[in-house]
Amino acid sequence: MNAIIDLERAAAGHWRGTEEEWLGDWLLRAADGFTGRANSALPLGDPGLPLDAALTTLTSWYQARGLPPMMAIPVPLEGDSPGRALDEQLARRGWLTRKAPAFVMVAELPAAISPGGLPAGLESRADPVPDDAWLAAYHYRGLQEQPPVMRTVLTSAADQVFLSIRAAGTVLAIARVSFAAGWAGITAVEVSPGQRRAGLGRALTREAFAQAAGRGLRRVFLQVEVDNTAALALYERSGFRYSHRYHYRIAPQ
Repeated sequence: MNAIIDLERAAAGHWRGTEEEWLGDWLLRAADGFTGRANSALPLGDPGLPLDAALTTLTSWYQARGLPPMMAIPVPLEGDSPGRALDEQLARRGWLTRKAPAFVMVAELPAAISPGGLPAGLESRADPVPDDAWLAAYHYRGLQEQPPVMRTVLTSAADQVFLSIRAAGTVLAIARVSFAAGWAGITAVEVSPGQRRAGLGRALTREAFAQAAGRGLRRVFLQVEVDNTAALALYERSGFRYSHRYHYRIAPQ
């Protein structure tokens, strides 16, 4: 379980809330409601209070920001763990599961990797900040209107790069690669519906690996919903293995 907690602690620096506060070893995060990760508490150990008192403090913290109190619970793929015990305690208190659970997957890279080739007419870009074309291609969970806080969350890591594959200036596929705490993290992967199954996801993954290796990083993680079979197959072929899974629990009304 320590390896899971270490990874979750590192990953927390890759996609951050605009407000963060520690309650013992629980990280409270808020970002105007944009994304679950940036607006949920992450339990990484003992909150320093009895559980009921800790949940009361957590609930008040989120309610003061107009947000539903929510926790992201990491658990191993099998076996007992503090995460499972906490999850059971929350279930007894009426905290409901929210959103599909997700796998966390990791890959170990060789020291040097070259980007994969692209078909003629396509170009690959890596920009330090997202331009308007990149942002227009990003549709987090069907997002129709981009909240003002989105750019802040997308650039919240110590360092990140925004990958895109384009044809004649039109964005066909995007990904964000962040760098913090000795890890590279792949997030915000999207391929235009008309371009899927054309190898663009594989090309983005290869470019993400090259960006990580170019910074001397050997470890890469990502999070993917458990029912996204196409993405899971792609990442397995790319050398990722399963670390653990997580899901959200939200406090009762």
